[in-house]
Formats: sequence, structure tokens, C-alpha cells
Amino acid sequence: MDLLSHRIRFTIIFSFTLLYLTDQHLARSHRIISKPQIIELPLSPNSNLLVGSVLDASNRLIVQNQMKAALIFRDKTITSPAIHVFEAIGTISEREKQQHNNFIATRLSIIYKLMFNRFCNKKCQIRTFISIHVKFLSLIISLDNMSNIGDDEVTDNIKDISQYWGYIRPYVANELTDFGVINKGLPRGCHIEQAHVLQRHGSRYPEDSEYDGLNSIRFAAKIKEIVAINDLKYTGPLSFLNTWSLRFGLKSLMPSGITMAYQSGVDFWNKYGRVLYNASPSQPYYSETERRKLLFRTSENDRDYESTIAWAKGFFGPYNTTDRYSILSISQEHGSNNTLFGRSVCRNERIPNFFYSNSTETSDFYSATLSSAAARLSVYASSNTNLTHLDALAMQSLCVYEYIALGSSHFCSLFTLNEWRNFELASSIELYKIASFGWFAGRARGIGYVEELIARLTNRFITTSHSSVNSTLDSSSETFPLHQPFYMDMSHGNHILSVLTALSIDYFHEKPSQIFPPLINQRFRSSLMSPFGGQLITEKISCMSSTPLETNSIHTKSSSSQNSYSTKYKFVRMKLNNAILPLDTIRNGFCSVGRRDGLCPMNNFLASQVESIKMANLEFVCFGNYTLGPNPVITDGTVLP
Repeated sequence: MDLLSHRIRFTIIFSFTLLYLTDQHLARSHRIISKPQIIELPLSPNSNLLVGSVLDASNRLIVQNQMKAALIFRDKTITSPAIHVFEAIGTISEREKQQHNNFIATRLSIIYKLMFNRFCNKKCQIRTFISIHVKFLSLIISLDNMSNIGDDEVTDNIKDISQYWGYIRPYVANELTDFGVINKGLPRGCHIEQAHVLQRHGSRYPEDSEYDGLNSIRFAAKIKEIVAINDLKYTGPLSFLNTWSLRFGLKSLMPSGITMAYQSGVDFWNKYGRVLYNASPSQPYYSETERRKLLFRTSENDRDYESTIAWAKGFFGPYNTTDRYSILSISQEHGSNNTLFGRSVCRNERIPNFFYSNSTETSDFYSATLSSAAARLSVYASSNTNLTHLDALAMQSLCVYEYIALGSSHFCSLFTLNEWRNFELASSIELYKIASFGWFAGRARGIGYVEELIARLTNRFITTSHSSVNSTLDSSSETFPLHQPFYMDMSHGNHILSVLTALSIDYFHEKPSQIFPPLINQRFRSSLMSPFGGQLITEKISCMSSTPLETNSIHTKSSSSQNSYSTKYKFVRMKLNNAILPLDTIRNGFCSVGRRDGLCPMNNFLASQVESIKMANLEFVCFGNYTLGPNPVITDGTVLP
């Protein structure tokens, strides 16, 4: 049926209720959320959706992305809100049903909410909503890319499930716009003059923690015991357990982790090194031997140190690279000042029972999200196995670790996409609570690196420390060199999250919802924020204009002078695993200068971090004489006197 030959029916039920807040409340809020809206949009003729069909989460995301793409306004006074689609159902009018005698949907009935910027007042909301009405008039939804696998069907598609492997996911570059930035290109007349890399080590074997390595070891011992004494073996998708055994240890760097760090060094040379050092087209690696040695820093543990060496080999190439760089390994011992492992300086983090948390909360979450998987798999298990939700969790974790270490895993074919989404959600909640805004020392852990970043951006030493900064190291050109084109520090995924918290990037401020399956538009996602080999890169950018024109086009740059005519105006842009960070969400609005490309004038960025240092409140948080009591609610990464 050619929809264009018929009148397109467009219906909006105006249930829009403005959640207008006073200026005082706006300053405290992070998003303004509308009441649910109902809209009917036409479907493209080749969608082949049956009337009454309810779209699953993956296909709602397809619809949501098309609606989001329609909300780009040339008028910069109108801010595009975020949109979340809750439900979408195929529909058809009675007239169309009678005329064409079929049950193929011609429209989609959609329930959605809008989420406005916290600075969008009542007038802004009304104007934006009217503009959205006009935008949707010309939108026809296409479902050509509908998922063939339901979210509640078991799947072994690694491409699909690996998106939700949380903080043990191998590095995959995010899309540039994954964190809400609209324009992804570097403006013409601008160039990157300096880069600061904070890198997570490559993939490792499981940690010796309750829900990671120790749970896998417990599960392996359980299976071994049952197989040894029971004639009734595992069947169907669990038949591999009859001969399976655990094939790796704990904590150390995997061979694939070394490869991951090496590739990261190669990629950095190709993307940044060539431009920063104005390399010739035939120069495959950094090779300017007349330059002084580069200094790379790392925390004092094997996997960080080995990752640093691998990264350097990727950057410098297959030469005698030790002539071209040196490594400063900083102690992680309790009480030591280490900006790459901020918890080492924080005394109160080391006091037993100082921070009381609900020990059953995590187990309850896994029970709620994995009990059905355990019951489903029990059909194929020996009668005395008694598979539990913790066994299901072990099997999910083993899928990831075996796939990274061995290239495949039978465990990866046992779970649904929604069960994998919940796996990511659990890791996101955990990281939020132990390293970010949900942890009482979340800011304090990361503020030392922020202070060093400011010092490097402004080319000055740090002679006095009030944080995890080691002022002995940071006041010497031997251990804290300045004026380098780039810096590379190897650290941990948790620490990168603490740095983001210390920076006061409020885009990630909201605690992950415990609704499951998770909301599609959840911002704090461990898979995107803290994978193995993840990296936070801060770019110092020079421009010929104080207000360079934004662009959505990516221009390949091969030299430091390309597209640049002056270096007078300085900006900062940050990328987390390749996605541009929305610096306009930094607390107190210093970077809210109307840009939608992630650039913040450097002076504004520096001013914003003066406030961040105050908010970290490290002296009281780490050395104050106080107790938090049982199950305290922490929402801003700090505690106040």
C-alpha cells in the first residue's frame, strides 16, 4: 500500500503537563520530565508489522532513534530534549482495514516522555513542544531493521550480547554522540595541540571478589563434584558441563589484554600522534629520536605495568622502545599518594565497617533478575544440582571471560538479551555505588588526577598537596614533565569513573534505575563507560575564533597545521571511549556556553574545576572523625560536615 497516496493521519493526545520548576529548584534538578505523551505516526509500507503487535525493547529503540533524529533544530535557541519510548503498538483504522482487507499495521501508536535540559524553563518547554509537534508531522517510521530475536528469547549472537557485558566488556569504541553531544566534528580553524590519556589496563582474569572470580570458582567446584558422583549427566545446552572445567586463574592480565593495550597504542599514534608530531605520510610510528624521552605513569601492580609496556610498543613500534620512554610506577600501598589509585590515600576507606552497606541488596537483585534463567536451565541439569541465581550469574561471567580468553564459550548460548541487559545493569549499579556519585569518597578518589590535569593544561608544577597528589613527584620535571604533546597514565576502570565524578559531569549523576529490563536511555552504563582497555582522553584544542562554528562533519587530519590558522583561543574537549562528553553538564554552568559539540573554553573549564576541588571535600571525607551508619544514601560522591 502506498501511504503517500492516502491522507496521512497524525494524532497527538495533548497530555503534556509541564513540570515547571522555580529557578532554585532548577539549579538542583538535572532533568525535567514530561508526563507520558501519546502519538500516532505512519509506518513505511515495508514494515510488515501486524496490527496489535507490541514492539520489544530493541525495536522500541529503533523507533526512539528515528524520533530523536527528527528533533534537530537549526534554531539554536531551541534545545533538543531527550526522548524515551515506553510502548509502541501497530495500529490501523477501521476504514483502512475494510478497504484493504488485511491486518498489516499502517501506523504506530507510541507512548513516550520528553526529558528537558534542567535550564529549560516553562516558556522554553512550551516553545520546544510546539516545535516538536511540527517536526513529527513529516516523520514516517521505518521498521526495516526490526530485530529477528525477541528480547526474552535465548540467543548466542555475540555481537548482540557483548554490548551488555558491563565493566568486563572488551574495548569497543563508542559512537561519538553516545553521550548526547549533537555535533561531533572538530570546527574548521581548530586543531588538537595536546592530548591527555587516562587508560584502563587490558582485559584480565576474574577478580577475587564475591560475585566475580570467587563465584565462578564456587560454581566450578559444584559442577565438578556433581559430575564425579552422579550418573545422571547434564543434557541439552548444558551437556558440555559433563567435561567442562575452569581453565584460568584470578586477577592477572590476559594475553588478549596485552594485545588490547598494544592496539590502543597503535590507534593513539594514528589518531593523535601523527597530528601532534606532524609526522610524514611514510612514518608508521613515532621515531623522532632527537626529542627527550617520554614519561608514562602507572600504578604499581603487574597488569597496569604490563599494559603500559604493551601500549608503548604499539605507539613506538617494533624498535628498541626503552630508549624512547621511561615508566614511573607509583605505589598503591595504604597511605601513599597516588593519583592513579586515589583510594590509597583515603584513610576512612580502609577502616573496617566504616561504610555499612546492605549485604543482601546485590544478592536480591541477582535473585530477581536471574531466578527465571536458573529455573529454565535446571531442566537440563542433574536432579541434585539445584541451580541458583548465583550459578546463573557465574555462567554469565564465565561466558565473558572464556570468550575473551579462549575465543568462544558454551555459556554464551544460555541467556536472553534481557538477561544480558540485566547483567550490565547490575554492574552499572555496583560501579555507581563503589566508585562514582553513590560512593562517599567518589569525588575524593578522582580529584588528584583532576588537579594534575589542570597543572598539565596550564604547564605548572604542584608544590603543595591537599589530595592524592604526590607533591614530591609533581614538583619535579623528571617525574612530572610539562610541555609534552601528550601524556599517558595507566590506571583502573573504577578510577576513571571517580575522575568523571570529581569533574562534576552531571550527565552521569543519576543513579541507574533498578527497573528491569533496564530503561533504554539510561545514562550510567558500565559497558560504555568502563570496559577493559577503556580510556578518558582530554584534548587541548586551539582555534582561530573564540566562537568556532560547530560542525557535524568529520575531517581527516594528517598534520598539526591543517584547518588551523591561529592558536589564540583555547578549548577543552573530552572523550570517553571515543564518545564526546557533554561538558556543558559540568556543575555550576561554567561550560554551558551554548555549544552542542562538547567544546568548553579552557578558562571556563579551569574555573569549573576550582568548584569541583571544593566539592571533593577530601580532608573531611578521608580523614574526618565521623561515621555514616547503616545503609547511608550517597548521591553526590561526597559527604559534608
